[in-house]
Amino acid sequence: MKFRLSKFIIPSVISMVLVGTYTNIDGFFIGNVTGDDGLAAINIVWPIVAFITSLGTGIGVGGSVMLNNMRGKEDHTGAEQVKATMLFLLVAVGIFSSILFKLIYKPLLVLMGAQGQVMAYSVDYADIICIGAVFQIVGSGLVALLRNEQKTYFSMVCCIVGLFIHLLLDILLVEKYKLSGVAVSTVTSQAVIMVLCLFALKSRNLKRKEKPGVNPKYILPILTGSTSPFGINFVPSVVLLFTNYFALKAGGTAAVSAYAVMSYAVYTIDYVFQGVCDGVQPVISYCCGAGDYKGERRALKNSAIILALFTVLFIAITPALIVVMPKLFAVSGAAEEMMRMGFIIYAVSYPFKAAVKFICSYYYACSRTKVSNMLIYVDPVVLTPMFLMTLPQWMGMNGIWMALTLAQICVTIFGGLSFVRLKKFKERKCNYEKR
Repeated sequence: MKFRLSKFIIPSVISMVLVGTYTNIDGFFIGNVTGDDGLAAINIVWPIVAFITSLGTGIGVGGSVMLNNMRGKEDHTGAEQVKATMLFLLVAVGIFSSILFKLIYKPLLVLMGAQGQVMAYSVDYADIICIGAVFQIVGSGLVALLRNEQKTYFSMVCCIVGLFIHLLLDILLVEKYKLSGVAVSTVTSQAVIMVLCLFALKSRNLKRKEKPGVNPKYILPILTGSTSPFGINFVPSVVLLFTNYFALKAGGTAAVSAYAVMSYAVYTIDYVFQGVCDGVQPVISYCCGAGDYKGERRALKNSAIILALFTVLFIAITPALIVVMPKLFAVSGAAEEMMRMGFIIYAVSYPFKAAVKFICSYYYACSRTKVSNMLIYVDPVVLTPMFLMTLPQWMGMNGIWMALTLAQICVTIFGGLSFVRLKKFKERKCNYEKR
């Protein structure tokens, strides 16, 4: 089986940008209808939303790594069993999450600092989001699965249709229903994506002669493999949670609003980086299973070049973001002032953010989840809290922004050293096998 890398990376990047656009559209409508309070509410609830969608993406990518690895080894029956088991897990985890988050979201909002009008808006938003968690989990998981089934452009079309429905419903609902309207738009668009993906998957399965069912022995490996892709998608939201808390302490609602709007731009950049890494994952997973080290190196080299080009582009547009974003989202003067230096400091982090995602994605694509988990989770567990507790004491709000950049630099150093060591090991192994 041969892969054209562009067939995976282009639709993957576009799909991830569309996912980020959902949030930007919501922020645009909410910022102009409710101001700082509404923007702060969405930012406070976002870790819950991200956790839900990251569960689906984690299971989808974790199962797909096994799927393509088995296909590389010519174990097609096992691959189909993994796919059936993954579908079962997506539905089961989705239903469980809808029930669980419906029961616990209010205490979580209190822990995340919501109060007053911000709390009221947060409840309106989270209540509907939690009910529709099953659609978000199954939908995001199926998008990842279709990409690994080589239906990359169809998965992109599903995201485009979802975005159109999301935008249309925001136009119709947000002015009257505010945060509740945004939540309905999100859940409905994800439900539509889920239905479209199921239709595409069913059409593909009808062409296959083998239709193996769920195999319980694959449940634990899929869940174990999902920890890294789940983490790489969710960790930015854990960082957001910590940053919200310390920003609220350092600068009040205006600081949280400033961070919310900055996050719309910075997380879109994250989505582009992750789109490149998600696009190359099916190729690397297959090459690892097939022992195709040459194909693996070629995919890594090309994806690294693409990430570097995007990094230069995003740094170059930083001055435009400083001018446009505060006006576009109608933030207060105080929030706008905080954002100026924030965007500059964040721009320094872009090369390191790209490197971290590249290294971590490579590790879990090769089923080396222990190393990828260490690199992914050291940021929210150790580095970000440490920097947020120390830097603002002598840098003020700029210390809040600097914390993310320093954390990414540290992870890049750790990951780069381990990556170089692994590549040298693989080169020695490849040379040995040629003898």
